[in-house]
Amino acid sequence: MSLFFSGSKDTRVGVDFLRDGVALAQVRIGDGDILRAEYVEARGQQAQVEALRQWVRANRLQKTPCVCLVGQDDCDVYQVEKPDVEDDEMIQAVTWKIKDLINYDVDNAVVDSYPMPESSKNNQQQVGVVAARDTVIGGYVDSIRNSSMQLTALDIHELVRSNLATVRQSAGRSLALLSFDRDAGMLSVYHDTDLYVSRGIVIGLEQLEFAAGDDEGVFDSLQLEIQRSLDYFESYYGIGNVAELQVFPHVESTEKMVAYLQNQTSLDVDFLALSGPGEAPLDPHCFHAYCAALRGGGE
Repeated sequence: MSLFFSGSKDTRVGVDFLRDGVALAQVRIGDGDILRAEYVEARGQQAQVEALRQWVRANRLQKTPCVCLVGQDDCDVYQVEKPDVEDDEMIQAVTWKIKDLINYDVDNAVVDSYPMPESSKNNQQQVGVVAARDTVIGGYVDSIRNSSMQLTALDIHELVRSNLATVRQSAGRSLALLSFDRDAGMLSVYHDTDLYVSRGIVIGLEQLEFAAGDDEGVFDSLQLEIQRSLDYFESYYGIGNVAELQVFPHVESTEKMVAYLQNQTSLDVDFLALSGPGEAPLDPHCFHAYCAALRGGGE
């Protein structure tokens, strides 16, 4: 089963199994309007599968197309040199390249790949590779099947962010996107709508809340992480610098962080405005579920 196959109907649901619950978002395909967005608290696989099943039943979403995210702890993402092979041989070739990088038998792995942009300063093109245990992938498939929704794709957090309108509308320019959940963050760098850099950041909303007082050490660390990623983009790809940074979510702690970055850098920093049903701010838990639901449809 390919990790990146998709279908389409009138609406689509994104599902993100998190540590303490399940994040869910339903969008209307075409305009991407959020019809539902909810974080259901549940700990443990069995409890989360049951919580998802009850949510689907309560909202009468049986047979609705669904994109499910594979948890970041459940898959490995690599960037390797693109093998010089035909497209139909790519999966086999990249599987061989990562066989010594994963800590389980490659025969028990589900592997897929995605293209990376070419660099004008480096001759060797890179390719992204995603690997997960086949039993883990089977667990995700069974979880969605149990909910009675129609699984159209398994995807990863790093890639679904590209579905956002702010990214799809970035033709001709470079853009950085920084998002946070409770425990961590993720920075993505795009140019002309293509993903160039994706980097996890070990700073989350909880740490930002503590830093929002007089201690700006966390902000210093975050600024350094951002600058390293932007420097890599600029030096490796050689297509100019990144001037724009979009941040999600818009909360008190990120307001102070954005003010700090505006004072300390030359970046044009602003918030990514996303509203859930009734124009309420989108729950940060549901950010990637929303991005997943946009796959194959508009925002």
